[in-house]
Amino acid sequence: MRIVAVLLVVSLACVSRLERTVTPRLATVDRAVPFLKVHMKNGDLFVLSAWRADEPHGQVTGSGEQLGADRALVRVGEHRIAMADVALYETNTIVTSPSIAAMAVVTGASIALSIACAANPKSCFGSCPTFYAPGAPGDHGTVDLVLQAEGFSDAISPALETHDIDALWRTHVTDGRLTLRMTNEAYETHVVKRADVLAVLRPPGTRVLSTGEAMWLASAVAAPSGCTAAEGDCTAVLAGVDGRERTSLTDEHDLAARETIDLEFPAAAAPGRTGIVIAARQSLVTTFLLYQGLAYLGTTAVEWLAALERGDAGARRGGRELQRLVGGIEVQIPHGAGWLTVGEAYETGPLATDVHLIVLPDQARGDRVRLRLPKGGWRIDHVARATLDHEVTPQRIAPQAIRGTLGREFAAERVPQAQLPIVTQPGDTYELDYAIPRGEVELFLDTRGYYLEWMRAEWLREEQPLAALKMFLDPAQAMRDLAPAWKRMEPQAEQMFWRSRYARP
Repeated sequence: MRIVAVLLVVSLACVSRLERTVTPRLATVDRAVPFLKVHMKNGDLFVLSAWRADEPHGQVTGSGEQLGADRALVRVGEHRIAMADVALYETNTIVTSPSIAAMAVVTGASIALSIACAANPKSCFGSCPTFYAPGAPGDHGTVDLVLQAEGFSDAISPALETHDIDALWRTHVTDGRLTLRMTNEAYETHVVKRADVLAVLRPPGTRVLSTGEAMWLASAVAAPSGCTAAEGDCTAVLAGVDGRERTSLTDEHDLAARETIDLEFPAAAAPGRTGIVIAARQSLVTTFLLYQGLAYLGTTAVEWLAALERGDAGARRGGRELQRLVGGIEVQIPHGAGWLTVGEAYETGPLATDVHLIVLPDQARGDRVRLRLPKGGWRIDHVARATLDHEVTPQRIAPQAIRGTLGREFAAERVPQAQLPIVTQPGDTYELDYAIPRGEVELFLDTRGYYLEWMRAEWLREEQPLAALKMFLDPAQAMRDLAPAWKRMEPQAEQMFWRSRYARP
């Protein structure tokens, strides 16, 4: 997670079709003060009332004040603003304009929070676009949807738009057809510009693994023969991708404190390049830090995000050290009398377990491996050693059809793929259909886009600009200062997080 993701994420704006209308579900948002703040790429700010979006001409019109980059008054009156010159919109209402919705930060929204979320606003459910896929048929032929991926988790603003590749290891394809369900289950706006399936035909008994940049055919994937962590033997827990997760508690004094897991593997059956496979998801520590950073920023959060959109070097630089302290799962191999880090598995997000491949250096056999990771920072489902044969190129498959709903029933019309991007609001659901090659096939999901987190009114009560500045200037101390607050939440955090979902698939 980028540092700005922790300190600058403000509000999620989801993309939708032009004919989309706001449903009664969004009446939970406070509409008492209709306004629109328009943050410009040159640093100016417009505060408009009685505004409207002129989509055909690419303009926003309204009456109000224009403030300069120093926030001195420039002019009061009627304004016509080119959308192409806008860095970010700020509002406390839901807008139906696709162009504005896709860049609108909802601030100070008064939301009908669930009991779990209201009890502790730092435990509120959050998600990127969430994807469900059909699992293997059960004993009676029934097929359950399995949470398989969350798209572009780091892309918390338009400036951070990126793509994300997630392994669909537990997905079952029937007769060459696959339907994925994409949901928006939190108070966020999602802008989905791409949602392609990557398919690789593979020989029986092999797997295809992704580093995020390259894909490898693996002829053998072996579970560890031994696993030792602080709690003792963890071999059985990490034996397979089965939902049994190895986790731990954070350090009570420092959220950046590390722990290690020592692994042993059987002797490799065949020569070849070796890699370590890690199936894991983050704990809620990163979510807590994100929400706390937003709370500290308070009413200034959108200013920070707008600076990011303008390409401000300081805004981009600010969180790198905090990201390093939050940390991924380092893969280490023996080196002299100690251990050498040769790679790291990292992906932001506490929802879906993803499968990562760390390719070891040439000649490294991986008989003994150590994982180094932040205490309480990760939930690890599986670790394995893979014998890698060669890199492979996947077939890219775009959705043949997209069906959307604003309520509980899917619309009858089939939306052509050319209608992407899709903007979604809380509770929206889409189904995406794909034609998959027949045979033994490995599947991945490649998504591109960004999202905006909605600011909760409850967070604004904790606005402390100096504490926010400290997270930038001395993140190591911030990780120590925030440890007690997280420890008070930790025992109930996971349960409260899932109970506070805005919508359920």
